[in-house]
Amino acid sequence: MINQRVNIKKQSKKILFPIMKILIAFVFIILIFVFLYFFYPQSFRSFTLSVSRVKNTFSYYILQTRPHFYYLEMEKNGKDICVGKDNVLEVTYRDEFVVKSVVSDDLTGKYTTINVEGLSKGNNDLGILLRGIDLVNKIIKNGVVIDDSGIVSDYKILINYRNEMLAAVPLKVVITPQDWFRFAKDSSNVKEQIEYLKKAISMNKNDISVREILAGVYLRQGSLDDAISQYKDIVEFKPDDSVALGELAKCYIKKKEFDDAIKVSRKIIKINPKEAQAYISLGLSLADKGLWDQAIKNYREAVRIEPDNYPVRFKLGEAYKKNNMMNPAIEEYKYIAAHSKEADLALLPLGDIYLKLKKYDDAIKCYKEVIKKQPRLVATYANLASAYAGSGKWPEELDNLKKAVSLNPDEPTIRFNLGAAYERKEMNSEAIKEYEHVLKINPEDADALERLADLALKNRKFGQAVKYYEKLTTKSSKNYSIFANLGFAYGEQKKYAASAENYEKAIKYGAKNSNLHYNLAYTYDKLGKEKKAIAEYEKISPPTKEVLSILAGFYLKEKKYAPAIKYYKKIVDLEPKKAASYAGLGYAYAAGSDWDMAIKNYRTALKYDHEDSELYANLGEAYEKKGLYQEALKAYTNAYELNPESAKAAPKIPKLKIQLLQEKAQKKTRSDEE
Repeated sequence: MINQRVNIKKQSKKILFPIMKILIAFVFIILIFVFLYFFYPQSFRSFTLSVSRVKNTFSYYILQTRPHFYYLEMEKNGKDICVGKDNVLEVTYRDEFVVKSVVSDDLTGKYTTINVEGLSKGNNDLGILLRGIDLVNKIIKNGVVIDDSGIVSDYKILINYRNEMLAAVPLKVVITPQDWFRFAKDSSNVKEQIEYLKKAISMNKNDISVREILAGVYLRQGSLDDAISQYKDIVEFKPDDSVALGELAKCYIKKKEFDDAIKVSRKIIKINPKEAQAYISLGLSLADKGLWDQAIKNYREAVRIEPDNYPVRFKLGEAYKKNNMMNPAIEEYKYIAAHSKEADLALLPLGDIYLKLKKYDDAIKCYKEVIKKQPRLVATYANLASAYAGSGKWPEELDNLKKAVSLNPDEPTIRFNLGAAYERKEMNSEAIKEYEHVLKINPEDADALERLADLALKNRKFGQAVKYYEKLTTKSSKNYSIFANLGFAYGEQKKYAASAENYEKAIKYGAKNSNLHYNLAYTYDKLGKEKKAIAEYEKISPPTKEVLSILAGFYLKEKKYAPAIKYYKKIVDLEPKKAASYAGLGYAYAAGSDWDMAIKNYRTALKYDHEDSELYANLGEAYEKKGLYQEALKAYTNAYELNPESAKAAPKIPKLKIQLLQEKAQKKTRSDEE
């Protein structure tokens, strides 16, 4: 019986022990509830939301199992939210958030930490304010591939228990067009700016403002085709966008696609007839096409809308000037000078117009006004020098050119003008120094080189002239005047082959100077190329007496009497009152055995010079050939009386006398017989 009781007691203990254990656990849990209620009320409230969590918490604390994660208690942009493991936390650059607590079986959170990928600032990000903009910036800077949706899902909030990951809450990072725009705005690298803006557009293709910014960047970089493409897209979305149309017109103008610019500008005017810039763009396009009347019309309209738009008035003045409407141009520039703060900008072209119109005093006045405001403007002194030159005031011209040179010693144009001024006054040595200085500044300056060559030729420094001209031929291979002068310089050096070669090139490249043909003919003569010389002489128009004589003499020698007579007749036309003219023509007729014409011209020659023994002798010969012996004897006798040493007349006189006596005797005999 006693043993039975002992067994019953043992069995009772076996039953009571687990019951007691459970009771103790419940008491412990109650104590935890009391503890949390007073010390962690928020965790307590979260804890009580689910019955299942009691079991999990019991398992964690009593059975030492791994804790369960339920959700994060957070504050996002000032609002409390809960984010569980099956939720996704969306983050944009505008968001700010803080994880206030982790709701898990680890009620105290003693062993629980969190790390926000991409934003973590230490071992535990719990309670730390985090910004979405920092994560967005990091993603963009790291070059993460982002599609047009703009969503990046590679980041998480990691919940760790005893340094091991317990759970993870996905982050949905949303990259917006504004993010790309921010980066474009903050970047100093133009290529980066363009790429960021293109990303922004790809995410919001209808965002006109970003397209305008991108087009502007392209325009500033000179990428006109890209800028045009963007402005065209804007106009497709908004056909009446006059700003985009205006910029599109400017792009076309810069590309010199004026027809397109005109079309766009007219479209703007149709949308808004009071848009001055449209008339300006239209005027610029028409001006570049040389349609000055139409350009003037549009500039005038722009000025009517914006009377104080002085740059447009300036363009209007230029258009008047180009259209040779000098008086309206003068009035426009005068208006600008009277009303604009930058009057000198109008006074300078006004002075240029006066200079062109040879109103030198007015031009001088304008240039002096400009110099008062801009005393170091080199171009003004140069133009003022031209005005003084027109007035014949050489000292003033020289002074202003020297002033211009002092302000800009290495400006070749001014140096050249100074050299030209010296040259006009025959101050050749000074001119040469200036031209040589131009070549020091710019060894390729053909104008200065040509002036030096011409001066060397003028001063008969033929070797130096040849050197300069030869260099010029490499720069101006078809400038015939250079080859003509080079030919002359070689000719003066008696280098006739080189001389002829350059004369030939001058003619080949369009020279039509009679002197050039004469020089080439003369050179051919020197080279023994007589027929080539004659061919060149024949090209001289109008021919001189000397040339005609050469041609006539050549054809006489060749026994080509018709052309010889032709040229002698031309000599008669040139000098109709000179004996030599008719004497030559008579000689040509005589050579061709036309004795009647020979006699006629010899007799005409004697009217102008009746003391020329040679003429009488030639006339005697013509008579003799004609069988008019009495006239021949008379002519020979006149020749002999003028010149007893006449080889042609002296032996002919006795011969003719005998012949005449014989003829007389023969006549008498015939008479007696009759």
